[in-house]
Amino acid sequence: MAQRLRIALVHPFCWPEVRRGGERLLHDLAWYLARAGHQVELITGSWAGASVTEEDGVVVRRHQLHDPSVLRRRRLGPTESFGATAALALSHRRYDVVHSLTPSGTLAAKLTGHRAVYTVLGHPSPDDLALRPGTATLFRSAVRWADITTALSRSAADRVGALTGRRSRLRVLPPGVRLDLFTPDLLPRLGPIRVLFASDASEVYKGVHHALAALGGLRRTHPDARLVLCGPGDPGWVVEGIKDSVDPSLARIDPLAVDGLGAEGAGLLTGATDRLTDVAPGGLPELYRSATVTVLPSRDEAFGLVLAESLACGTPVACSAEAGMIEVVDRPEVGRTARFGDDDGLARALAEAAELARLASTPAVCSEHARRWGWAESVGPAYEALYREVTGRG
Repeated sequence: MAQRLRIALVHPFCWPEVRRGGERLLHDLAWYLARAGHQVELITGSWAGASVTEEDGVVVRRHQLHDPSVLRRRRLGPTESFGATAALALSHRRYDVVHSLTPSGTLAAKLTGHRAVYTVLGHPSPDDLALRPGTATLFRSAVRWADITTALSRSAADRVGALTGRRSRLRVLPPGVRLDLFTPDLLPRLGPIRVLFASDASEVYKGVHHALAALGGLRRTHPDARLVLCGPGDPGWVVEGIKDSVDPSLARIDPLAVDGLGAEGAGLLTGATDRLTDVAPGGLPELYRSATVTVLPSRDEAFGLVLAESLACGTPVACSAEAGMIEVVDRPEVGRTARFGDDDGLARALAEAAELARLASTPAVCSEHARRWGWAESVGPAYEALYREVTGRG
């Protein structure tokens, strides 16, 4: 049997307090490593206060997060400030490897004498780094000092390499899917079209405004089509838009986000959208299985975990034809893509994906496609191999 490792996972937020792709990755990675026999500790934060618990064989050390208003005055967020907390926690214990999902946590690991793996969660752009010079410095330093840096897709890895000039210790490791939970419904999706948007509706780059705009186009040919929102965040902003955005590039990249959908968007929100609030994580698989198609019209998406989860449940997808998403939807049998911001194109992609969903063969094809991201099947062993390479215990 391979040697047991002592592994610390570091991130200021954890699942299910925060329900995003990064937190899901961290939660499922910890679950897999503990089941594989490793000693795993999660060093994380909480607005509710400090605590130490054991969850599914993982020791979870929650630290008090700082007042966000104080951090904003200092032009910091939890991802930047949590490094000091992580450094203090790491200085009291020794681990074979520390895996951080933020730059500050990676630097904390190196400052305390640990081997460090840094996972870049996003798809960084030059505009993002120019707007946040302090964060950009942390990011480049973390890539420089980490023993190995990973990105969630080849597209994201190429972007990290271009922005930092460092490629020799850069790997691609996608997030995984719990195939024991996200099991398929192998029946075709018949009846009225139900488009599922499972991401955070308040995060502009996730593109709920484009999903709504495309829904309007889809309903011209499929008048009973509806959009189902099951993620966190209030989508109400899409009507008025983000007029006071601090990002000067947003109007150039995504003018619809700035201007809003107006009366048409308001009508779609109230008349053609089902909002599901307080959806427990355990309810997500059934929502994917009951959908006709899952949509993710993001920009600069590093991977798109909701796409892989949907496919695992046998449901085809529609997404933007860019970044890491086209590495997930890389064959027409599992979904359709459209150029980001082309809402008429996205409406056509939704209609075509819905036609795919009606084919008897599609659910099984989607489910088989998703097996490449199974934790037990491939992703988990790849992370173990990475840790053994870092620690020299291959």
